[in-house]
Amino acid sequence: MSEFCFIIVLVSLASAFVVLLLKKWGIAEWMQIHGDRYTSQLFACDLCMSFWTACLLCLCVCLVTDCGLYMGIPVFSTPISRMLV
Repeated sequence: MSEFCFIIVLVSLASAFVVLLLKKWGIAEWMQIHGDRYTSQLFACDLCMSFWTACLLCLCVCLVTDCGLYMGIPVFSTPISRMLV
């Protein structure tokens, strides 16, 4: 159980880093202006960006480790990463 909590914290820190990087480089703002309706709404919402970033990170881990249990982690890591952003 402690390993699962540790992975949740790591995923939330990594997704917060990616979201902050997207904002710093101006990619999030550019996607809000030039994206279609759904993409601009996605990049305007910190919760949505944190969730989908965590999903992509966990999907990469699932593909490498061949363990599908990691796909439940974004649900728990999103509130933490949203508060960090």
